[in-house]
Amino acid sequence: MTDSAGKAMTVLGAVEPDRLGFTLMHEHLYLDLRRNHPIDPGLTPDERAVWEADVDLSNLHLARRALPLQDNYLLDNEDSAIAEAAHYRTLGGHTMVDVTSMGLGRDPQALRRASTATGLNIVMGSGWYQKVFHPDDMDSRSVETLTEEIVHDVTVGVGGTGIRSGIIGEIGVNGDPITDNEARSIRAAARASLLTGAAISFHSPPLKSEKQDVLDIVEEEGADLTRTILGHSCSMADDVPFMLELLSRGVYIQFDTLGVVRTSEEPSRDHNVAVAIPQMIEAGYGDRILLSQDVCWKSHLRMYGGSGYTYIQEIFLPYLSSLGVSDEAQNQIMVENPRRVLTLVAPS
Repeated sequence: MTDSAGKAMTVLGAVEPDRLGFTLMHEHLYLDLRRNHPIDPGLTPDERAVWEADVDLSNLHLARRALPLQDNYLLDNEDSAIAEAAHYRTLGGHTMVDVTSMGLGRDPQALRRASTATGLNIVMGSGWYQKVFHPDDMDSRSVETLTEEIVHDVTVGVGGTGIRSGIIGEIGVNGDPITDNEARSIRAAARASLLTGAAISFHSPPLKSEKQDVLDIVEEEGADLTRTILGHSCSMADDVPFMLELLSRGVYIQFDTLGVVRTSEEPSRDHNVAVAIPQMIEAGYGDRILLSQDVCWKSHLRMYGGSGYTYIQEIFLPYLSSLGVSDEAQNQIMVENPRRVLTLVAPS
């Protein structure tokens, strides 16, 4: 279908790209990651009680350290989702890309209600995440079948809702090595991008060589690398030469775990990103940088003491300013680049 080419697709329908404004490119309002954190059968009764408890002030210190607390990995409260998103809107946010893909608790109707309640543009994702979230019959699904499912999400809508995805992703790749199912998922995303004009957003693998492998597969399928986003790039922000190598292929580099502290390494990553961005701009790639926070645990939310969806506005952008990154460059990163990549192009 070509009816939406030149527009951005939100959960409320197609909009003119100039209505997108300040945009977070990789977030989650509703998400269920519990399958990625299964209960340890060796837990003592006391440890199991902690695991099964709801997140509150008595155990928040555990949640923040990613210790066993199952409730931390579930975002399903509509009131809190709307309140957190509304705060982002109050501080000048206009658009949020919710890249909760298939098998992760994606809820098109809830996203639509959140958009209506907050006035935010919400762009919904499609495709498959990491292997633990793949459907039971993933081994037997062909690339063609996987492609058809993504295309249906983007051109018709998820299930019978009529609510359409506006981006393909996040496409999860564990790597080390890239499995056959992951490769088929990548190929399906690439083919669907060609058929729909939607961009692809990857949860890219940690190994640097496999980031190149993902791009090679996308390229083999004939998809446009300038419509491809390599997410979770904060961990490689200390290797600017490698990022420039990736950028030379046309991709977007997305720093999307800003403000999220789970290990002792992560506070320094935000600094590494802030230092890398001026170098990337100087090298001529200011138009290929995207930012977000990847809110995905309860402990990331403001109501649980986290930064919510506003760390970039409240803390990170002022820090960039202190390093000499101009308002114009910041506008390019937060407004112009998302607008470009979220604008659907004519299918090939």
